[in-house]
Amino acid sequence: MRRDADVSDRIPQRFPFAVAAIVSAAIAFTGGRTANAQVPGEIRGRVTSRADGRVVSGARIDDPDAGFITTTDDDGVFILRGLAAGRHDIRVTAIGFQPGRTTVSVENGRAQDVSVVLDLVPARLAAVAVRGSVDSGGNATTIPRAQIDASGRQDLAGLLEQQAGVLVVRAGGPGAPAFLSLRGSSVNEVLVLVDGQPINSSLTGEADLSLIPLANIERITIIRGAQSAIYGPRALAGVVLIETRRPAGAELSAAATAGSWGERAGSISAGLDAPAIVGGVLTASRSTTAGDFVYDVPAVRGGGTGIRRNDAAALSSVSASVATEGPVAVAMHGAAVEDDRGLPGSVAAPDCCAHNGDTRASGGASVHSDRGLIAWTVNVDADHERTHYQDSEPAIPPAYDDRATATSVTATSAATLSGPVVTVTAGAEARTIGIAATELTTTAPSTEHDDGIYAHAHATHALGSGITGALDGAIRVDWNSLEPGTVRSPQVGVSVVRGPLLASVTTGESYNPPSLADQYFREGVLVRPNPNLKPERVRDEVEGRLQASDVAVGPARISSEIAVYRADITGMILWFPNFQFIWSPDNYNVDRAGWDANAEVAFPRWGLRIRGTVNDVSVDYAGPVLSGQIAYRPRLTVTAGAAITRGRVEAEITSRYIGDRRTVQGSALNALTSYWVTDIHATVHVVDGLWPLDVIAGVDDLLDRRTALLFDYPYPGRAVRVGVRLRYAHAH
Repeated sequence: MRRDADVSDRIPQRFPFAVAAIVSAAIAFTGGRTANAQVPGEIRGRVTSRADGRVVSGARIDDPDAGFITTTDDDGVFILRGLAAGRHDIRVTAIGFQPGRTTVSVENGRAQDVSVVLDLVPARLAAVAVRGSVDSGGNATTIPRAQIDASGRQDLAGLLEQQAGVLVVRAGGPGAPAFLSLRGSSVNEVLVLVDGQPINSSLTGEADLSLIPLANIERITIIRGAQSAIYGPRALAGVVLIETRRPAGAELSAAATAGSWGERAGSISAGLDAPAIVGGVLTASRSTTAGDFVYDVPAVRGGGTGIRRNDAAALSSVSASVATEGPVAVAMHGAAVEDDRGLPGSVAAPDCCAHNGDTRASGGASVHSDRGLIAWTVNVDADHERTHYQDSEPAIPPAYDDRATATSVTATSAATLSGPVVTVTAGAEARTIGIAATELTTTAPSTEHDDGIYAHAHATHALGSGITGALDGAIRVDWNSLEPGTVRSPQVGVSVVRGPLLASVTTGESYNPPSLADQYFREGVLVRPNPNLKPERVRDEVEGRLQASDVAVGPARISSEIAVYRADITGMILWFPNFQFIWSPDNYNVDRAGWDANAEVAFPRWGLRIRGTVNDVSVDYAGPVLSGQIAYRPRLTVTAGAAITRGRVEAEITSRYIGDRRTVQGSALNALTSYWVTDIHATVHVVDGLWPLDVIAGVDDLLDRRTALLFDYPYPGRAVRVGVRLRYAHAH
């Protein structure tokens, strides 16, 4: 008998896509300890997240008295076998969640079924966890490692753009910067955390997704809506939480891919987890692309075709983490990323020689203790980023050679008091940033301080007839050294759950300070900064949501949700040209409202899933001068796809629709037409056993549409990719 995981390594027959659902389960346990059992029993269970009802894969299940340890599989399922009859105290832990406990009475030769629901951790825990959100709205989407592998995607942006409310803004083909917009937001209004550390640039506030290798990622969580009450600045429109790889025993994996436009990528990862002692993982990756793809020249630029020159890119990264277990757990993590790429400029002003290089090194340590009713965390992170932009022959002179460095140190602490009905968390965060940049004016500050305190409470109550109600409340107060006074960000949510159905309403406020690049960027040709910019504020955001999770209808399992929201923004920072055609940022009031819906129909018997999302959001000027949708915010976006598993083959086809986009501020003239893009990916499991081998193949833009989200910044069209993935994994 193994005293370890009895969990299958199979690829799940169905996985959640853009469906967020909450399943509420009441667990009652009885019975006393019985000695001298004659026939061993077992415990079977499933672990889910209270925030969205999704299964939690990789959760650790401990039965310390019996000495048994296992982990949940890709469907959140675990099995503990060979248990003596009697009472077993089970502890459940998972990255990004508060620990859970339950007591199960095992009878002779019988299997006991249990359900465990975990709450998100509402405080940042560096390498082993991330901050949580007010969860009654259920507006979180979680993408586990199994889904990442099954998708066949090779970059983070390509994976995220399939999710509800998400728009990826790219300035070119493979290797080009990629930024995230949630529900029509600006790209600097979305906070991206990797192992709890923000990767948003200290200068621009933007988070470049192309700098995060997908091979390094264990789990991704997208939380939509105003989230400053928990996460503070930059969380105006939402948060993306990224957790890097974690071992489940001894594991070794390697992958290599090759594709169109000179794309090459490789990664290797090694990890070891000694139960109840220490675990660690080391991952390294490198990707390159040659660029120089063919594109269709717009008619207003003369038509025909051209070649996108100076488009090569290279990215190297390495990350490591180690964590101990026990009553007081210590975790440390570190990462280094370096990229080197050309900047081809726009179609109207192509650039032969512009170049960008970035390096980033980060690390941190945390101490976490969980002693039942009270848990606490202390966390320290450090980050150093360096950027270099140069061009000896720019399309618009003069030549430039700009360098910038930013070093930040962040300290956080949080304490959680857990009761049978109410859980309360309070925390504090202090961040200091040192900045030196030749691209900023001499009046730019050399240091910046961001400090905040917050509190979060979650309460549940049984309302009868199988109905459970939940109430969440949070408030955060922030102070930024570059802005006078303090900023308060409250959030309140209420939800009602009955079986697979959930209804919720949330309301809150959020804010985003102006970036140093907007305020103090060194004045150039036709470009002027604005040191008088004010923070962006979301006031009284309201969201209503209805969800149904995993409802059986004949042979099908159906999940769906619809959310309606309104989140008007005071002082959104937008760039405009003046009468001299000099571009400069300024604050504008914006009315933002919309709805998104998604659904998935799974047929487990046939290994088939059909899914789709619809997002309709208006982001309109609220002032008396300008009207209509803000430039480059498509009002309507749609995704539709199907995936099937047959034997050793998994295949998926996805189509994305991007609606019309305005290109001129306050005018519908010269709008870009809508387009569809279709991708297809497949994974073939060639070899099973101790060293499973997969072959991966995919085609992006299958119909070769050669589209462009942004005018004068074309995409490369059809791209083919093939690769292999080899793994070794031995669970405890």
